Amino acid sequence: MNLQGQRITIRTMTRNDLDEMVKWRPFADPLYQPFDFPRQNKQDYVRWYEWRRRDPSRRLYTIVNEERKVIGSLTLRDIDRRQSARLGITIGADYVSQGYGTEAVALFLDHFFDEMGFAAMVLDVAATNLRAVRCYREIGFRETGSHYRPASHPSFRILHRDQRYRHLWPFFRQSGAVLKVLFYDMAMIREEWRVLSQRFDRSHAAP
Repeated sequence: MNLQGQRITIRTMTRNDLDEMVKWRPFADPLYQPFDFPRQNKQDYVRWYEWRRRDPSRRLYTIVNEERKVIGSLTLRDIDRRQSARLGITIGADYVSQGYGTEAVALFLDHFFDEMGFAAMVLDVAATNLRAVRCYREIGFRETGSHYRPASHPSFRILHRDQRYRHLWPFFRQSGAVLKVLFYDMAMIREEWRVLSQRFDRSHAAP
């Protein structure tokens, strides 16, 4: 697969792409460290890749920018035949806040619904991941529910007690000895995207 957008290309992930992803600069802000690319030795992340590549319920893709740099990954999991799949996307720290994530998701939605023939895309996103939540809402994903997960990453503990992140505290709750963080469930169906994509293409047209 090779999808060409205005500034990016989305293609099937290769093992060599992981060598580039592991070089990404880690996020400095604790707000986004829970979503950083995992730093593993090469044997571990090759094993990670091979296991997911062979899983029929998953698909792995790489996002490349106009300078041919690997800037992100896009994944599908929980694939339910042609009915639905769950989206995941990661953008490297040096490439966020430049519109790449929004462009990648919009580009992929066309392929997902038209060529791949799926009826619905679903996703879950941490409420603290303000950048991702804003991106999904801008594209047109609607919230279908919410749930809490254990805030296991060390950075969540910083967010929960640091005054700089006081605005995020409502997204946490204590359940006994376990700190939990809120996740939003979101969805988009084919018919919704057919309407939204026209509006999106006009508002994000190249100058």
